Amino acid sequence: MSYVFDWDDGEKIEMVDIELPRGWRILIDPRNTNSRMLSMGNQDIPVGGGIPVHLHEKEEEILFFHEGEADVQVDGKVYQVKAGMTAFLPVGVEHGLRNTGDVPLKLLWIFGPPGYEEIFRHMSDIDTDHGKYEELHPRQV
Repeated sequence: MSYVFDWDDGEKIEMVDIELPRGWRILIDPRNTNSRMLSMGNQDIPVGGGIPVHLHEKEEEILFFHEGEADVQVDGKVYQVKAGMTAFLPVGVEHGLRNTGDVPLKLLWIFGPPGYEEIFRHMSDIDTDHGKYEELHPRQV
């Protein structure tokens, strides 16, 4: 088991049959590192790409923006973010983002408690993004 990770390490999963393909690298979670309290990974979002508005019913999320620029929507308000900024996304708060820069957006995500990374895996398996995924697979609070 590893305790130190580079950006491109981890379990790589992707959605390829969407308008602008994207995916995730899961670095820390119960399955890969026996983490009990959180999961963490990263993703690269292509220019013009984004994450559809959605919410988490069980997990808090932190996004750290490593490279690039984006418009981040949180609870109906849009924030312009750039490298070095962080967003905190509480349970039940709708959020999404769009890469507004001219380079891929690199972000690091952390969930507490872990669990949402399993949704990433399932989204990848069925090539379905946020929004449509939640319609097909509602979670129980």
